[in-house]
Amino acid sequence: MRGMRFRTVLAVTAATATLGTVSACGGKSTSATAPHPSATPSTVAVSPVAYLLQVENATAKVHSARIDQTITMGTLRQMRNVGDQDWANGLQGNVTLSVKSSTPTPVPPMQMKIRSDALYAKVPAQKLARFGGKHWIKEPLALIAAQGAAGKAGTDQLKQANPALAVRMLISSGDLRKVGRETVRGTATTHYTGTLDVAKMIAGRQGLTPDDVKFLKKRLAASGAADDHIDLWVNSENLPVQMQEQMQTDTAEVTSTTYFSDYGVAVDLSVPDASDTFTLHSVTGGNQTGTT
Repeated sequence: MRGMRFRTVLAVTAATATLGTVSACGGKSTSATAPHPSATPSTVAVSPVAYLLQVENATAKVHSARIDQTITMGTLRQMRNVGDQDWANGLQGNVTLSVKSSTPTPVPPMQMKIRSDALYAKVPAQKLARFGGKHWIKEPLALIAAQGAAGKAGTDQLKQANPALAVRMLISSGDLRKVGRETVRGTATTHYTGTLDVAKMIAGRQGLTPDDVKFLKKRLAASGAADDHIDLWVNSENLPVQMQEQMQTDTAEVTSTTYFSDYGVAVDLSVPDASDTFTLHSVTGGNQTGTT
């Protein structure tokens, strides 16, 4: 795998291993595919908004869960993250990233560790000898942020993102509607939906300079994206069971679907021993297109 490709995977992980996944890209709103719909959307009164505030609080308190997330970009690529996440102090966790694409060369699954200061990727067994037997590639978040506005947005998202934030985004959309009761993976839920203005979300992100915001808005406009359509399914314990984001760009429809289970699970946040890690910079000399 080349350094540039690997950095891209790490940056994508920084953006997609979070909630609010698609909102980092934006898109024209479309109707999300709802599992077993039982009602048509209706305007939400104040009381359902108050209920989602309870959902936000409940989700923040449990601060961990197992996740199963699939991201599709048109018919060309699909990514899946499966693992556990803890959002007590920024988003951290352990996931296995699988990528399917239209390219003839398959991409093997990659084990990832998301930590507060770095991302780690496990080296495939057949590549160990090339890197002196070291098992983990380390990419400091500071290096990702230094790559520009997009890198800053991705790392900022890691620091802020969690299911509670996703609920807050939906509440603040100004377009919140209650769809009705539905069953998701055998669990009774209540379905809510709304559409976010992505340009406003970018402007409100912390850690971005005015020039960063200008650059991201320009890139957003060039992609033809405008809105982020969010659907949320909540169980009787006021916890999200499923979240789906959907948007349309000029080149592809992008959809992110995340399932949550085992809230409160203990997440191992240990890091690989420093002697068993290396950075891309150390093997490429700063040349991001070097072979790794």
